[in-house]
Amino acid sequence: MPAKFKLLIIIISLPLTVYAQDTINFKLFDSLKTKTEDSHKKINLEDSTKSVAIFKNYKEPDNIDIRLFRSINNSRSPLKTKILNTFDNSMLPVSLILPPSLFLYSRAKQHTYDENSAYLAITSEITNFAFTFGLKTLIKRKRPIQALQNVHGKQIPKFDKYSFPSGHASTSFSVATMFALRYPNEPAVYLPMFAWSLIISYGRPYFGMHYPSDVISGMLIGAGSSVLMFSLRKELLKLKNQVFSEDKSDSGTIKSGVITFFAGAFAISAIVDNFIFKDSPEKKVYISPWIGNNGSGLNLKWKP
Repeated sequence: MPAKFKLLIIIISLPLTVYAQDTINFKLFDSLKTKTEDSHKKINLEDSTKSVAIFKNYKEPDNIDIRLFRSINNSRSPLKTKILNTFDNSMLPVSLILPPSLFLYSRAKQHTYDENSAYLAITSEITNFAFTFGLKTLIKRKRPIQALQNVHGKQIPKFDKYSFPSGHASTSFSVATMFALRYPNEPAVYLPMFAWSLIISYGRPYFGMHYPSDVISGMLIGAGSSVLMFSLRKELLKLKNQVFSEDKSDSGTIKSGVITFFAGAFAISAIVDNFIFKDSPEKKVYISPWIGNNGSGLNLKWKP
């Protein structure tokens, strides 16, 4: 296959990184009580609005994963919830805004090193999506908010129903790790990104979406995807030069200026999350790979 078509496929596939992400919901559902799973004994009670499943003789598993999840999920405060929700909702906007904006700006300014960094970050996100989404559909682990009793969290995702691994953790660590590899002598670039990733990862059990094991696995997958793409950077950059019919060296960095793009993407997300949608908490934006009952397709819609 010609190199130009290969890169075209990569560029077209970028939006598919949303597949690995959990449903975006701009309304915070704190103190939500959810149902549990038990395939043996359940009684369905009908009320005026919905059917609620009550499970008898349920005994919660006792292991370190559950205990750590409970410790995080039960440690709550209004301020903590607000801050974590802002970070949690920033994952997708930052991961979609940062690499393309940095790529376009750096290309226009002929900062080739930063242009290449953005390009490698895109390839890392796509690789991360493939591993994360593949494992989700293969393992099909239920989310804690669906599988355990008395879980604090957001509304149960309507489309992205699987828990292992965490797409939020894998994607955020994919971004942070790639920029750490590209700017190892610039802690001002990668330390804020890792702090952002860690806060997002902590928020996943806090909101009842993932077990700690899901989060840790997501971290490793995201970081591993970046390490893999970084190890293949010579071949990937050669492909990029062939597509654009140029012969650029990997140079021309703006260094810590990269953090401006990261901060800008996060600020846009925080403003939208806390101000634009503040007065309309009942409206939600759903972004998910599961559009219908057949479990396929991209769903992007505004639900009033």
